[in-house]
Amino acid sequence: MPASESQSEELDRPNMARIYDYFLGGDQNVTADRAAEHVLDNYPDAALAARANRAFLRRAVAFLAGQGINQFLDIGSGLPTVGNVHEVAHTINPTARVVYVDNKPRCGPLQPGVASGGRRGRARRRRD
Repeated sequence: MPASESQSEELDRPNMARIYDYFLGGDQNVTADRAAEHVLDNYPDAALAARANRAFLRRAVAFLAGQGINQFLDIGSGLPTVGNVHEVAHTINPTARVVYVDNKPRCGPLQPGVASGGRRGRARRRRD
């Protein structure tokens, strides 16, 4: 099946990474993901938990960068959304290096424009 067909089918079904992005207020989600809002019926604090999780990530990266850590490895990075590791690290140390790893091809800052712009970072996709 061509990649475009596979991506089209993928966009017809909710995806946890995109639902997480939706709960964060990001723009990497589609109608199928927003329809999963029924999760909030059973777990009304799901969106709050997602935002608290992302806030902790930002605080942790900022603290570590402030302590002189200049290399970051983000495993299971998910979709690029608000407050990525490289964005936070580079506000403290513009020379920080960030490597994103995820086993899903559409995840991580491999998306167009996220890992570009002369920043010191790498995004690699493993091909099986």
